[in-house]
Amino acid sequence: MKTLEIVTYILPSYWASYLLNGDESGIQSEDMYFCDEFLAKHNLPSPVSCSDESWFAHRNDSNNRLAGDVLTYSFLV
Repeated sequence: MKTLEIVTYILPSYWASYLLNGDESGIQSEDMYFCDEFLAKHNLPSPVSCSDESWFAHRNDSNNRLAGDVLTYSFLV
C-alpha cells in the first residue's frame, strides 16, 4: 500500500494564483513556463496549499534568478 506524503518547496509568491487556482491572468507567459517546468522536473501535481504570509528571499527552490517574495507551497505526493 502506497502512502502519500506532503513535500514543501519555497517558490515565488506570484506563482500562487496560477498554481492553486489555474488563474493565468496574473502571471506572464515566461513565468508560467518556468512554473510548469519546475512541476514537471519534480513530477509534482498542483499544490494543496501555501503559506499565508510571504517573505523576502534571495533564493528559492525554483532556482529563480531574481530575489523576491516567496511562499511555502505544500504538495501531496
